[in-house]
Amino acid sequence: MTETTAAAATASTNELFAILLARDLRPEDRTIMVGANMPMARAAAVLANLTTHPDARILIGLGVQNLGDGAPPPAVHPFVFDPRTLAAEALMYQGRVFDDMSRPDVFFIGGLQLDKRGNLNLFGIPDGDGGWKMRGPGSIALATMSAHCRGYYVVMPSHDPRTFVERVALISALGDRSERTRLRLPGGGIRMVLSPLGVFDFGDDGDMRVRSLHEGVSVDDVREKTGFDLQIPDDVPTTPAPTAEELALLRERVDVHGTLA
Repeated sequence: MTETTAAAATASTNELFAILLARDLRPEDRTIMVGANMPMARAAAVLANLTTHPDARILIGLGVQNLGDGAPPPAVHPFVFDPRTLAAEALMYQGRVFDDMSRPDVFFIGGLQLDKRGNLNLFGIPDGDGGWKMRGPGSIALATMSAHCRGYYVVMPSHDPRTFVERVALISALGDRSERTRLRLPGGGIRMVLSPLGVFDFGDDGDMRVRSLHEGVSVDDVREKTGFDLQIPDDVPTTPAPTAEELALLRERVDVHGTLA
């Protein structure tokens, strides 16, 4: 077993997510917003700040931080509003927080449902009688950020026909490329979707497609667990595994408490 293969075998799903997100950030991403309850996204932002994006401005909760001056990175905690996340070089003023975070270059978000066109639902699942079968966390600032930012990443913690659906019940963030063009939304839309099964993006027609599948996941697995027809290339790549160096940096300097393990 090679060092890289051994590293991949020991990486948790959230560690894999953090490394894949950090790898995919673009040089022009200078303001990075982390959504609530997304420790893997926080880890990705801090990991990038320590490596490829030393001048990035990271917005986490009410904190603003940058590690370019050699400051020790803050630990990763499960919830963004944990008081320990306020170990920052500056704080956003509560009265202006939504102005400060309305147009980041990039941000990360999860969802209750995601459909084949990239529309995301964080509101909840209606019961058809004016109530809810399930209430979600809502979508504070999500509509504005998803409309204006350079691009955003969707991280889905589960992958099954209830979460990857033909059409979401309600739209919290509009991902449909055709609708975004019709409405003249200025932002770049979804860059990538991560799930425990693989990495996904969207084809020229705007429908979701497979970019890669994680080690050990088959095409039949992803077809069975997706509630719509995915675009699947003839030769599906395997998601590039974390390297031993990436995992060591993540565990020893970023996620020192093992939140992502």
